[in-house]
Amino acid sequence: MNLDRAALDELKQLTAEVIDDVTLWFLTADRKYQPDLALARDLLTQAYGNAPDLVVRRIALPEEAGGGAALVVFLDGVVDKEIVDRDIVAPLLRTAWPPGRWGDRVFWAGAVQSREQWRDLVVDLANGATLVMSDQDPRVWSLDTSKYPARQVSQPQTELSVRGANEAFSEVGATQLAQLRHRLRDPALRVVSLKIGHRQHAPVLVAYLAGVANSDLVQEVLRRLGAVDIDGQISSAQISGLIRDHPWSIFPTVRTTERVDLAADALLKGKVAVLVDGDPFVLIVPAVLADFYLTAMDYTAPWYDTSFVRLIRVVGWAIGVYLPGLYIALTEVNVNLLPPPLLILTAGNHAGLPFPPVVEALLMVFVIEVLREAALRLPQMLSVTIGTVGAIVVGTAVVRAGLVSPQMIIVITLTALSFYSVPVYELTGTWRLVNFLMLMAGAIVGVYGLVWISLWLIATLIGLTSFGVPYFTPMAPFQARDWRDLFVRAAWPRLGQRPMSTRPQDRTRWARSGGS
Repeated sequence: MNLDRAALDELKQLTAEVIDDVTLWFLTADRKYQPDLALARDLLTQAYGNAPDLVVRRIALPEEAGGGAALVVFLDGVVDKEIVDRDIVAPLLRTAWPPGRWGDRVFWAGAVQSREQWRDLVVDLANGATLVMSDQDPRVWSLDTSKYPARQVSQPQTELSVRGANEAFSEVGATQLAQLRHRLRDPALRVVSLKIGHRQHAPVLVAYLAGVANSDLVQEVLRRLGAVDIDGQISSAQISGLIRDHPWSIFPTVRTTERVDLAADALLKGKVAVLVDGDPFVLIVPAVLADFYLTAMDYTAPWYDTSFVRLIRVVGWAIGVYLPGLYIALTEVNVNLLPPPLLILTAGNHAGLPFPPVVEALLMVFVIEVLREAALRLPQMLSVTIGTVGAIVVGTAVVRAGLVSPQMIIVITLTALSFYSVPVYELTGTWRLVNFLMLMAGAIVGVYGLVWISLWLIATLIGLTSFGVPYFTPMAPFQARDWRDLFVRAAWPRLGQRPMSTRPQDRTRWARSGGS
């Protein structure tokens, strides 16, 4: 039968795809390794598609060990080759022990496991293990030699602090755990490792303090993580969206942090931390609304300074959420509520402008959002210049062009600046949406619209939960003791109790001491 070249190439491609499918089925099915080095080499090479980073080295064993040969298999770039050469290959070249005793007599590497199933072998290999196979033993030795590329520990980028520690998490899960252990040198620190993802197989670590964290909370976190069924997690945000109580809510109920000290403090309060390998942001649960307004600097500054800053945040929140809507309501709908001098001033500045105040507000909000996105995408040195110069130039130009009143420039600028008083970035987007709802409600029905949106907002916050904990605590349900670290921060002798929101097993952090 004569076949042209195109048909022959297509046949080869189909044959290769069939071979790949059969190989993957063989390796992932319930199949045991047989002491056949040639078959093992072919299967692993085919499974990884002749990958250039797959290293398969054949070693002739000494006669004292019974002769024969062994295969040393690893992925270049994710293992420490110095450990492979020094602690695996070198001992094999001079061993006198049979393959069955290599695990406790020959290898010097840290963690050594005996494997028999092919599906375990391919997963270990992808996770940075080195496999040692013999033609005399049906077991395979899997040695942990992983060494992933990682950046050095650096300062946080989104949660800066003037005083106190400035250590950010790394992307590597093992390094994240080491950073936590460096902060919490307590044997009560428990860590549970889970594998999430059919293809990624990246570990997810669940950390908590035994005797402090509520056992029901820990079990609920493990249950939700175990129920996640995906190919692989891209980031901790994806895991957060799959385990949170209200996936469709605009309010975040899982806090993320890149600060090691904040994660350690959360564990001391009885919370649970979820470390996702490959992402420097750690998840903390439960997370109530008040938690998103607490920063690391709150616990390194004096109580009076922290209390003043927290009150500024509350005022900034009120300005950011209510100011545009209130301005629109008072200048378009409820003009009778304004004092006559103020009404004349605002009406006079709007006279002759082509757009009503609500259109001016929407226009300026759009301009602010465009400038913000542009500043995020540009290099750091240019972003500050573009953000500052762009705001000044655009603001001056729209006023001179007669498109927007000067008062609207002030209102939108104050609103944009107030949003940055929110310490946690993920909550900023939520309040921007609420601000838009307030603006539209004020433009349609005036002050009554602001009241209705406020009632809806309160009802929504009261109805939310974070891993079973009311989201609006300690305000609803009311917890008087927890108000000591809410809008203001009491002095340290008054903060010896863990917050009730975490339902800790042990409420006492330290005994009250010092002066009265």
